[in-house]
Amino acid sequence: MEATPTAASDALAQLERSRANWSRLDALLRRLVTRLTYAADGRGPALDAALAAIRRQVRDPIDEAGLEPLLTELGEAIKALDEPAAPSGKGAEPLPFTEALSVGRVLLALVDRLKLGDEALDRLEALRETISSSTDPATLAIQADALAALVNRQYEKLGEARDAAERLLKHVTEQLEELAVYLAREDMSHRDGASARERLDQEVLGEIRELESEVASARELGALQAQVQQRLGTISVHLKNFRQREEAREQEWKARTEQMGQRIRELERSAQAMEATLRQEQALASTDPLTGVANRLVFEQHIADACLRAARSGAKSSLLVLDIDRFKQINDSFGHAAGDRALRIVAEQLRAGLRSDDLLARYGGEEFVVILAGVGAEAALRAAESLRRRIESLGFHGQQRPVRITLSCGVTVLRPEDSPESAFERADSALYKAKRGGRNRCELA
Repeated sequence: MEATPTAASDALAQLERSRANWSRLDALLRRLVTRLTYAADGRGPALDAALAAIRRQVRDPIDEAGLEPLLTELGEAIKALDEPAAPSGKGAEPLPFTEALSVGRVLLALVDRLKLGDEALDRLEALRETISSSTDPATLAIQADALAALVNRQYEKLGEARDAAERLLKHVTEQLEELAVYLAREDMSHRDGASARERLDQEVLGEIRELESEVASARELGALQAQVQQRLGTISVHLKNFRQREEAREQEWKARTEQMGQRIRELERSAQAMEATLRQEQALASTDPLTGVANRLVFEQHIADACLRAARSGAKSSLLVLDIDRFKQINDSFGHAAGDRALRIVAEQLRAGLRSDDLLARYGGEEFVVILAGVGAEAALRAAESLRRRIESLGFHGQQRPVRITLSCGVTVLRPEDSPESAFERADSALYKAKRGGRNRCELA
């Protein structure tokens, strides 16, 4: 039971760190939104008013319900612009084209780094497409606002998880404090019992000594018998009082023990429930909810460890980056439900084709990654080919029509000088070489 509060404290600390990271990102997005709105000033009265309203809104934690009407108003103001207005003395100069591209790249980098779960994938993909195709500061401001709203929701979720962990930790701590009070009472009761036995010993010993003295000084047998009888009666009273006190103490001890036994059982149930909750939260935090395999966060932790082992001891590991070919066509032709089912089936088949100590993770969208520990280039390429053939042979159907699913794969072996980024970039380049080479193939880099 001692490990339980520690586990809860560790989980709470991790949540607090994540919450702080999201808070910093939220503040960064606010500054970016404000800068974009100032950059777009001076292009029309309606647009200036909408931008000013957005600047006021983002000073405080972003309220999505309050932000949506502002974004709609901003969109209408942009549509109403026939021609970009010349900068006036009131507003800042419009954002230069090259600087707008730079801001767009910053936003795209943020989108790529965000890990908001599958429920936000479609929203992030839509943001990515809009940002990629836009050089207009006002449009970029709208997308930055939407991105900030997504970050704010994640920040709130982390706060809720932290509060739940704090409640669990407080509950267990209170029960442990109650157990500590019980043990302190038991220790006091033990000391009281020892003191009572010592007092009885002293009382009986005193009566015996008095009796010995009276026997030694006695002159008549009758008087001696009366004195002996009196002393024995006194000793009997002491023994009777001691037994009564001990019986009362024993009854009290039994009642306390029974009560504490019940409280300990409740504590054990609470501890088990908390551990189950923490395990569930950990599983949710490390598992891709759609496919059931590890998520990108777990992959990033494992690839960092593998790079560290390669640098320290030269331990061999290989990285596979796999991408489903023409996955968008499956979604467009058969619907997103069929696409989701295809992702789950591909994940199951990949997992079945790997060793138990290999890591399979969904990197994002239709892209998967595999880390093969202790595997060199040739063996890694053979493993990739085996996975490719396994997926190629799938009998997948969408809307009762057969659909051919294939994979392209990039393979690389980790080097002592590698960082997680350089290793992934090399494997990703090999993947795109396979795509350019006709798809449904594996390339080694």
